[in-house]
Amino acid sequence: MTLAIAAPASRRSVDRSSTRVRATWLALAPVLLAVAGVDPAQGSPLTLADAERLAVERDAVLRQLASESLAMRERAVAEGQLMDPKLRVGAVNVPVDSFSLDAEDMTMLELGVSQEFPAGGTRDLARRRMEQSAVAAEAVAADRRLVVQREVRRAWTELAYVARARELLASQTDWVEQMRAAARARYASGEGKQLEVLQAGLDVAMLREQQLDLERDEAMRRAQLGRWIGEEEAARAGPFSLPAGAPLEPLATLESRLTSHPAQLDFERRIEAAETGVDLAKQGRKPGWMLDVSYGLRSGRMMDGESRPDMLSAMVSVDLPLFRASRQDREVAAARAEARGLHEMHDDHRREMRAMLAEAWSVADRTAELERFYETELVPLAEQSVQAALLAYRSNRVMVDEVIAARRVALETWLKHLRLAADRAQARYDVDYLVGGESHED
Repeated sequence: MTLAIAAPASRRSVDRSSTRVRATWLALAPVLLAVAGVDPAQGSPLTLADAERLAVERDAVLRQLASESLAMRERAVAEGQLMDPKLRVGAVNVPVDSFSLDAEDMTMLELGVSQEFPAGGTRDLARRRMEQSAVAAEAVAADRRLVVQREVRRAWTELAYVARARELLASQTDWVEQMRAAARARYASGEGKQLEVLQAGLDVAMLREQQLDLERDEAMRRAQLGRWIGEEEAARAGPFSLPAGAPLEPLATLESRLTSHPAQLDFERRIEAAETGVDLAKQGRKPGWMLDVSYGLRSGRMMDGESRPDMLSAMVSVDLPLFRASRQDREVAAARAEARGLHEMHDDHRREMRAMLAEAWSVADRTAELERFYETELVPLAEQSVQAALLAYRSNRVMVDEVIAARRVALETWLKHLRLAADRAQARYDVDYLVGGESHED
């Protein structure tokens, strides 16, 4: 027997009330998040390290190179094996007048197996060449990974510049509006001129125009970042910050690391594969051979009544490379020419990378020097000039146009300083890519 115990009326009313409260909060949650500026679908912010990882994972070229490398390694195993043997089944010496299998002594059913053996060390050399090509493809993938990381950092740095510039312009908005209101008040009281009001209004318009340009730049840079990590991930990327400067290593030290760059390793592995191809072509001067074994089943009996014995045959076929000058020697010469061509390309690429490193290092070094000059001298001087012009304006010693001019120069100085910081980071990313290492700036 089961007893059902009903909850007290007061408790049921409390439960219903709490249920309504929860439902109300669930309904109001999106609205409250929107008012607070939080997008629940946007999720947590995306850091630069997360963006680099996503870009590497999403890159189709990297996946293609990985598949090619895997295919080459699988093919290397196949290249090192013997050719499949051939099975032969048939009837031999069958008389056409009767098609009898036991009327003639030489008539038999034959079962044979043949196996080809390539010349010299052809199989080992073919396997080695394919493995070297696979390592070259892996080096290409490593170079592509560095390129992807560099491009993500480039887009991230530009977004950091735009974000910092927008903050700078936003900090000037109240100041510009105050100057405009002051110019209007002076003009209304008869102390100022209409030109001052116009200049203050033009200053406000210029500031808004700069903000609009930065908004367009941000949309473009997020689209560039979305090309690597996807639009949804790019939308939640941030917060952005310009990397702090770090001292550059000496150029001579960095040049010594060029030899370990994945692009250089790609050339080295391809040259090794080409030289292995020369050795492989030389194997063509040696004869290959084939073993053929067959077993013949004979029917019928001999004249003395004994059954006819079966027949066993074994043959060895050997290639005769008699015309080496027109075939094998030509293949060796062609393989050597390909190897020489790769050596020339490697030397040219090494010189090109050395020149690119010297240029990127010089740009990074000079930009950092100019950035320090702005930071230590020009930026403080610009701030002082604005304060001096503002004090003079409040004491009626200058007109508003001089204050506006001082502020414009100061704003241009601050923006130029930010631009130099971004350019220095971009040049540093080029240096880091060329030496095949991670960025030294965070």
